[in-house]
Amino acid sequence: MSTTTSDQRTKRGKQPADQAQQPEPRQAAILRPTKSRRRPVIIALGVALALLGGVGTWWVTTNLTRTVSVMATGVDVARGETITAEDLTTIQLAGGQQVDSVPATDAAEVVGSTALVDLPAGTLITSANTGNAIAVASGESIVGVSLTQAQMPGYPLAAGDQVRVVETPVTQGDPPAETPRSFEATVFTTRFDAETGVWVVDLVVPEREAADIAARASTGRVALVIDATGE
Repeated sequence: MSTTTSDQRTKRGKQPADQAQQPEPRQAAILRPTKSRRRPVIIALGVALALLGGVGTWWVTTNLTRTVSVMATGVDVARGETITAEDLTTIQLAGGQQVDSVPATDAAEVVGSTALVDLPAGTLITSANTGNAIAVASGESIVGVSLTQAQMPGYPLAAGDQVRVVETPVTQGDPPAETPRSFEATVFTTRFDAETGVWVVDLVVPEREAADIAARASTGRVALVIDATGE
């Protein structure tokens, strides 16, 4: 009996080597969550950018969809001509454009002004292409010459054309033996007088020659020659 009991104690006291050496399980380390730091300046900047983008989008959309009515020419208007109400029309421009133009509400200010350059039909009226009158430089004069169609070139005259006033002999007289006297001039304005059937051409001439040209023009013994057309 004692042998059996001793063997049992020996068996109970002995354990497998792998169970005796097995380490106890370790608990996983628990990391504390990092607290995020809020930066008020960054948040405010983001809100400001969002608001600015919204305002910009609204402004662009509003101005692109809005149109304004401005003045333009409905017919061709030559340089130096006086603009009338019949010469004008209106066109629509997209809003927000930085364009030199005259609003349709100011049409009365355009009527009676002078075309400073040739204005083809559809040209936008601006402060640069219309004004009170074409300036005449110091030392120059304007002389009016009345001419029949026979004394005029067939090519239509326009303001800025370079011309010569040529002295002619009497009607059905002999041609001059020498080169006739002529005077250089620049066309200022032209208009046709339907009652008399003659053209009235205002010419810009040197002041010192104005009297000679006026005297010869009054005799009716002059003709107009085009040397160069104005731009």
